[in-house]
Amino acid sequence: MKINELGFTPKEQKVHEKLMECYRAFLDLTVEHPSEKNEFIFAVHLIQGLLTSRIIRREYPKGWPRYE
Repeated sequence: MKINELGFTPKEQKVHEKLMECYRAFLDLTVEHPSEKNEFIFAVHLIQGLLTSRIIRREYPKGWPRYE
C-alpha cells in the first residue's frame, strides 16, 4: 500500500481532496444562517478526524486496533 507524505493512501487522499473541494464550494455560498459556517467547519473537522484515525490505526495497530 502506497502512503504519501501526509500519511494518506491514494484513496484517502482523494477523499481529503474532495472534502476540501466541498469546503471551498460551501464558503462560496451566501450565508443564510449565522451559525451555518461554524457548523460546516465542525463537520469538516469531524471527517478529517476520521481520516486521521485511519493513519493512526495503520501506524500504531497495537494501541488502535482495526476491525476488518
